[in-house]
Amino acid sequence: MIITPAALSINQIFGSNNEQYVIPTYQRRYSWKDRQIWELIDDIKLIENADTHLLGSIVCLASHHTAGLNKLELVDGQQRLTTVSILLECIRQRLLEKGEADEAAEVARLLTAKPMGGKPVRKVSLDSIDSDEFDRLVLNDETKEFKNLQLKSAFETIRKWIASQSLKDLGIFLYRLQNQAIVIRLDVGEAKDAFKLFETINNRGLRLSPTDIIKNFLLGNAARFSDESLQAARKSWAALILNLDGTNSDAFFRYYLMSLEQTRLTAANVVPVFKKVFMERVAEASALPERHLYTEVEESEDTDGEELVDARQGTVEILDSTKSAKTTKVEFTTFLSELVLRAKHYGELVLVKTTDEKTNRHLRNLKMIKAVQTYGFLMHLRAGGCQDKVFLEVLRLTESFVLRRHICRERSNETEALFARLCSVNPRNPGEATRKAYRELCPSDEKFRTEFSETKFTGTVIDRARFCLEQIELSKQGQFDELNVLGAAEVHVEHIIPQKIKSKKDRDEFGDWITYLGEGAEAKHPQYVSRIGNLTIFSGPLNIAASNNPFAAKKAAYRKSALKITQDLVGKPHFRFIEVTQRSGELADLAVAIWPLP
Repeated sequence: MIITPAALSINQIFGSNNEQYVIPTYQRRYSWKDRQIWELIDDIKLIENADTHLLGSIVCLASHHTAGLNKLELVDGQQRLTTVSILLECIRQRLLEKGEADEAAEVARLLTAKPMGGKPVRKVSLDSIDSDEFDRLVLNDETKEFKNLQLKSAFETIRKWIASQSLKDLGIFLYRLQNQAIVIRLDVGEAKDAFKLFETINNRGLRLSPTDIIKNFLLGNAARFSDESLQAARKSWAALILNLDGTNSDAFFRYYLMSLEQTRLTAANVVPVFKKVFMERVAEASALPERHLYTEVEESEDTDGEELVDARQGTVEILDSTKSAKTTKVEFTTFLSELVLRAKHYGELVLVKTTDEKTNRHLRNLKMIKAVQTYGFLMHLRAGGCQDKVFLEVLRLTESFVLRRHICRERSNETEALFARLCSVNPRNPGEATRKAYRELCPSDEKFRTEFSETKFTGTVIDRARFCLEQIELSKQGQFDELNVLGAAEVHVEHIIPQKIKSKKDRDEFGDWITYLGEGAEAKHPQYVSRIGNLTIFSGPLNIAASNNPFAAKKAAYRKSALKITQDLVGKPHFRFIEVTQRSGELADLAVAIWPLP
């Protein structure tokens, strides 16, 4: 590995007219938060006298320089150089506003590359999916919404700070940034070496995520296969990033690997297992000299504090299984295609963006239930060609199964292990095997009824309560498609006895519930306020006037609702803790019928 290191100031990093730093399409979105930005600003401000400050290192994939524009592929350092670019751009704009045209022009020179006879281009070029939004933020163009809120926030934070600085203080900061902030630039001529080097560097900024490490492992080995393989890997990774935009890519890789390995994995095992799968499945990997390093994966402690459950040791026998894909050797390009396809399906599942509206409705339901453990199994079915009709039936079964387990507080590790094991079923005929697996681990009607009536639907799972109430409403209406109000953003979960009843403000807004509820109201209130019997769904603002009977005041608003589950409350003369218990039991009886055993 030949590395050419150089300690350079920002003036030197940005000063060459014929060098451009390119953030390639396969890079993730800009993701620094305010904490990282303020650390960088504070580091520059605290430089004393002639001291320097090391900002960190960057890794560039650079060939021999020639006349004209030399594009340096930024393998590592995207976040840091992008933030410096934002700082310089916002300072330039501030200087122009204050009439400091010459100083602004000097900063502008750092922000562009222009070889002799060529056109000026941006010094740090974002070929990534942030490119258009970066350009719009430079121009203060907010005509459309921004997808990358971190990038938008970075511009806002930096602009606000710069606006608070005097010209004198801004000049001092700019001088220190340009001349006393040092970056170690590591130029590497071979792609395989650049990506490998990335893994070994511990930069200040965001810690390397499993996605970052997997990307560099994949691209680094692609470079060792051939130039064609590297180009294919870059293109595939860019497609994967687009498919996963808006999701947690680390979670994707965990569920992707669980679907291949058919066993539950912790977050700590994602990287080593991916490397192992790559070495086992990719035909070209057999020629790599260090292939033996990835044949075994050491067990690690479960990061969520729960006991690790190996899905292969479950009691449910999966019938109609297919041969595990992990044992089949494939060409590297096929491996990439399969990975991108899985990412596409995962993105559609998590973001609820399939082409079928009925499927999306059920995916929304799973999202409200918080059924994240299902994604590996559902991705396995979609990638394996499961027909829409069959997939819909699996989704219905899965809603009931996961809801019952969540309500009954069954171990989430065991649930996740089951879904990993189910990835061995034939995706074209998963019905009977899925039902059998669900049946083994599904709580009984009696247990579900009891737990449903006593569960506390607090803020973290309020969407689960909304899902339950919506489905109960649908059962009362006897129809689905026509009830368009459900699922709308305006529909919210309403606490009949309010969440807060103690303060004067609460009494002014909701009425004197403490007096209304009777002796021991304050002590009993936390035990009942989040139960299903105290919840309903309501559309629009709930405007009530305080009175001696606060429930009567609420009924006037409930009477206007189009939802039967809310209208039913109008007929109740009172609503105290005993009514919460009674209504919880009634809704629990409905729940057993709506979400039956598999």
